[in-house]
Amino acid sequence: MDQLKGISPTALTETLRELQKEGIIGRESFAEIPPRVEYYLTEEGLELRKAVTPLLRWAASRSTVKRLCVPRYREMPAHQVKE
Repeated sequence: MDQLKGISPTALTETLRELQKEGIIGRESFAEIPPRVEYYLTEEGLELRKAVTPLLRWAASRSTVKRLCVPRYREMPAHQVKE
């Protein structure tokens, strides 16, 4: 939630549930106070990231949209992950 800007908690929860149903992410909850939940990419999610990252790089390199794409791409947590 900290890394995402402009998304409501409800929209984030719904999106995470859908991604989990599709097998893209996994969820682990911890019996702590306060309760804590962590999400991670499954093998299929890692494959999807590998497929989408080149597309994001291509979009960011286009001169006609560079002003909009590059700043947003650089802010994405996935951009900071090594392939």
